[in-house]
Amino acid sequence: MKNEQPRYALDSSAVIALVRRERGWEKVQAALERSVISAVNLTESMTKLIRQGGEPRLVERLLKALDLEVIPWDEELALAGRDLCHLAWRNGISFADRACLTLARHLNLAAMTADSEWKKPGHGVRISLFREGGRKS
Repeated sequence: MKNEQPRYALDSSAVIALVRRERGWEKVQAALERSVISAVNLTESMTKLIRQGGEPRLVERLLKALDLEVIPWDEELALAGRDLCHLAWRNGISFADRACLTLARHLNLAAMTADSEWKKPGHGVRISLFREGGRKS
């Protein structure tokens, strides 16, 4: 972190929007210095960018250039998200999405995403949408 405490845990949708300059990327860019990402969400970002045609080494360089603080997914975080498991089968929230929600809640941050479904109650996490109107890409 540069000068401020983090305020956001980034979901892969935010990272992908930033890298690809998709709608809402400017909001992600403005929050970047005050953001962290879990190792799980970094992996998901890399996977999706490569799947969308990105060359693996270039994708790695692009993600490293963001200079994000990467929070390891450890036993403490794994256990901290145990009460979010119901979101998987009730709302179709993926493991990586739950990792972002868990990290945000654990560090008392807002989760930054494009997924408006996260605004539904039941997880106790503040949500910051970087673009309105839909599911993430």
